[in-house]
Amino acid sequence: MIEINNLTKKFGSNVVLDDISFSVKKGEILGFLGPNGAGKTTTMKIITSFWTPTKGTIKIDGVDVMADSMATRKKIGYLPETVPLYDDMRVYEYLKFVAEIRGIDKNRIKERMANVVNSCGLKQVIRKPIEELSKGFRQRVGLAQAIMHEPDILILDEPTTGLDPNQIADIRDLIKKIGEEKTIIFSTHILSEVSATCDRAIIINNGKIVAEGSPENLVREAGGKEIVYIKVKGPRDAILEKFKEMDNIESVEYKDKEAENIFGFNVIPKAGVDIREQISEKAVKNGWNIYELYRESVSLEDVFMELTK
Repeated sequence: MIEINNLTKKFGSNVVLDDISFSVKKGEILGFLGPNGAGKTTTMKIITSFWTPTKGTIKIDGVDVMADSMATRKKIGYLPETVPLYDDMRVYEYLKFVAEIRGIDKNRIKERMANVVNSCGLKQVIRKPIEELSKGFRQRVGLAQAIMHEPDILILDEPTTGLDPNQIADIRDLIKKIGEEKTIIFSTHILSEVSATCDRAIIINNGKIVAEGSPENLVREAGGKEIVYIKVKGPRDAILEKFKEMDNIESVEYKDKEAENIFGFNVIPKAGVDIREQISEKAVKNGWNIYELYRESVSLEDVFMELTK
């Protein structure tokens, strides 16, 4: 569906994208991750023909974006980070305007508007001025304009920026619903959104792709290990040594202190071993009161921070 090869973008001597290549399959939802300034927005603006690359090629359904940008633009719906809305228009006026400039047959505009309003949950605000809308509804209107012409591909740049948790959940569900029929690339800083929504993720840093794969595989390939956290009351150094002597433990490290003689430790077991019962028995045997004991795994956020720090 989308093929990007050796994409490079320079602004003077500043290299924003450095020879990146990736593809997106039809019907796939791809999360595009990276810190501020990593090159996410630049990549999206080049795919959508807002900017031209310094080097490299982009093909949409086999058509080169640089050779025939008008043909490829028809296949793409774009929601930039700053939603392109006209505050003095009412919602229905704006959507009608978008339908007209997108060249939708005038006999189909009413039907198409009704479908988009229903898909994006805009019925209750359809006659409101855009300037009166909440941030969440503004994002919904932005999505509505992006899908008005029934594109095969959606490019969404930070679609949940500035939303509250309920609004984020609504937009996430909307993206998943739309993604049942379309190919989607969206950038975000909210890594839980990637795990919940995306089939695959790409992490970009300093203009280079540093990781690619499903959220689960990214964690696995990064060597994500299980960690057991235990907080106990007792002599810190003695606890540390006793835990290190135990079987099935790869390493132990002092993590934090809650109060006098109450310490937390991260215990990393050997692969596939549940050591919670073993270390709790060790603590009880030595007379150390247990305040906390739980197991956790390395998250996508941990992987992201490690790859982009």
